[in-house]
Amino acid sequence: MSWLRLMEEHIKREHEHPHRNGGDPTRKRKNRVMALIAEMWPAYLIEILVIILGIWVSLGLEQWRDNAREDKLEKVYEKNLLRDINTDMVSLNGCERNTANLLMGGRELAKFIANPSAMKLSPDKATNDLQMVLGRPKFLTSDATFSDLKSSGNLHLLKNIHLKNLLFSYYSTAQGIKEMQDAEQQATITVTGPYFFKHFDLSSAGKPISQQELQTLLNDREFSNNLQLRIHNREELARSYLGADSLAKEIRKELGGPADDYPE
Repeated sequence: MSWLRLMEEHIKREHEHPHRNGGDPTRKRKNRVMALIAEMWPAYLIEILVIILGIWVSLGLEQWRDNAREDKLEKVYEKNLLRDINTDMVSLNGCERNTANLLMGGRELAKFIANPSAMKLSPDKATNDLQMVLGRPKFLTSDATFSDLKSSGNLHLLKNIHLKNLLFSYYSTAQGIKEMQDAEQQATITVTGPYFFKHFDLSSAGKPISQQELQTLLNDREFSNNLQLRIHNREELARSYLGADSLAKEIRKELGGPADDYPE
């Protein structure tokens, strides 16, 4: 029985038998209550401390359970982020290789147009370069985990501030790449593609460009302008691919993965 219950029982007994010992019952009750408090205050204090301790322990256990739950969820998010970054790095690596080949073909054609006597180019090689120039390597980012972190309000689960900053920089760069690729696609569809398909047979089974057609390119300003447009667009994208790849490596390192080698 608690001290409050004891006091209640004692006061109740005094109330039920107010004249048992004579004298003023009200004064006697007050004296007895004061005497009881003076006698029992250590017990009262201990009980108050026990109640406070019990509340503190309950709150601490609840906080511990919340922290454990958040730590577990943070690890799940980090695992999924690493998976997304690995997927992106494979795509970026392919875009970098294919863009490098595209630029190599475009620059060969540009050098031939600028100085045909110094830059020898066979019809077969010119045809191969033309086919590469019209290629459009495309990077598509896997941002499902990061999007879920933002939309669910769970970004606070990532305790690593540097990692969060890297993620925002990386996915901002990826969005910029998407916009550049969309603009390049539109330019290819409306400007470059129609010209190339009108003047060249670019199918793999088609016959190579003739020597006469190759010589005609030297004085074709429209061809030169289209070629420079393709080279410029792809050079800009190549720089963006490298920037995204550098950020992806840093993110992988922060997530506990290898920083340099590409995932299989």
